[in-house]
Amino acid sequence: MDFEHMFLQAGFLSALHMMIAASLLAPGVMGRSDLYRVFAGKVASYLVTFGPISMLIYVLYAVSRLS
Repeated sequence: MDFEHMFLQAGFLSALHMMIAASLLAPGVMGRSDLYRVFAGKVASYLVTFGPISMLIYVLYAVSRLS
């Protein structure tokens, strides 16, 4: 699958991620803060690690297709 095709469907993926995150954040709203704290820590770690790397891969891919 092409990277550009995957990034064009960002609206659908964002909505799907929001629904998943909302269902996982429900224990935090209900007062089970220990589960919420573990989940928030893992999500923050993954976002800080995966976000810049995926953007770098996409930029390198886009630059390689320019020539």
